[in-house]
Amino acid sequence: MSEAEILAIRNDLTGLVISVVSVSFGMISAYIAGLWLFLREAPVSLRLLAFFLLSCGLAFMGALTLGLNGLLTGTDRAWSKLTTRATEIAGFGDVRPPWLYGLSGYEASTVLGAIAFGAIYLSLAYLTFAYKWPGTTAAPVRITNESMK
Repeated sequence: MSEAEILAIRNDLTGLVISVVSVSFGMISAYIAGLWLFLREAPVSLRLLAFFLLSCGLAFMGALTLGLNGLLTGTDRAWSKLTTRATEIAGFGDVRPPWLYGLSGYEASTVLGAIAFGAIYLSLAYLTFAYKWPGTTAAPVRITNESMK
């Protein structure tokens, strides 16, 4: 595998990782909007269903990320087998700077992502099932013949 092929694969995989993170945040944002607008007054069965669907979506994104991680580390191995490199890039994210306390860039981003998504997930579980929302959001809907004109 050539240097250009490895770099092209890396660029494609980086785009996929960004897409997965973007879709994950989109799912979380949509859930927050649904929670505020509808789910906070919904019966527990509907809240359980919505939270289960969110969990399935995030689990799918996590599994997809795990697969992408395997592909990224595969390109690292292929890159290390190159004898000469025109770009003079030594490696991709496997450097262990002292300020990361022995973690590589990959490992640090994995830990940060796990902490962030774990905190968000636990917060959404609390807001869905335990938090007591003040007041009501929906006023009674009244349809009259005058409003139909």
